[in-house]
Amino acid sequence: MAISKLNAEQFANMAVNAAGVVFEYAGKDGKNTAMHFFGADYEATVKTQDEMFRVLRNVVTTFWEVKTKESLLRESNDGIRSKLRAGTPHRLIIRTSAGITVKVFDLDASVWARIGLMPTKKDLERSARDRKKYIHNATKALMEALNFRVELPKDIAQPEEVQPEQPAEQVAAESATPIAVAETVAEQPARRRGRKPRSGAETVAIAA
Repeated sequence: MAISKLNAEQFANMAVNAAGVVFEYAGKDGKNTAMHFFGADYEATVKTQDEMFRVLRNVVTTFWEVKTKESLLRESNDGIRSKLRAGTPHRLIIRTSAGITVKVFDLDASVWARIGLMPTKKDLERSARDRKKYIHNATKALMEALNFRVELPKDIAQPEEVQPEQPAEQVAAESATPIAVAETVAEQPARRRGRKPRSGAETVAIAA
């Protein structure tokens, strides 16, 4: 992974499909500058919520780690400064590793004045355990601010299973096969020829 600080000329000549995360900062006379985060940690492989969360969490974590390191080094050398800027970017651009644009977020036109990238002094005083949790929650809030949870799917949709089509010959053969129907025939008792009913039966029938 890498981070590049681009002046106005470099940013103007930057490829329009450069992968990664770009923070564009407004400059005088339209000469904007930028910070470019690129590499596997900052480049989404697909346009999903999970990939955006991974990328943005890595960006937020980088700001925290660099700011923490800077604060420690400045105790011995106050002239040390990181290239990461505390100011709010004018525009946020996110592209996948294939150069496909996922989001162009214009902060000047949004309701948000800041998006909470650089940690505050209070943030830096958090314990390592609290810090990890706070970075996770800060990334979730950033996802909400950028509207990623509405615009992007949770994960890649799985293709529906397609049943293989049977050959026409097989379908015709199955249709021509006779269907056996089981019939149940009640066996009737055979009546003997020439045998008359018993006299008792006749008497009862007449009496009835």
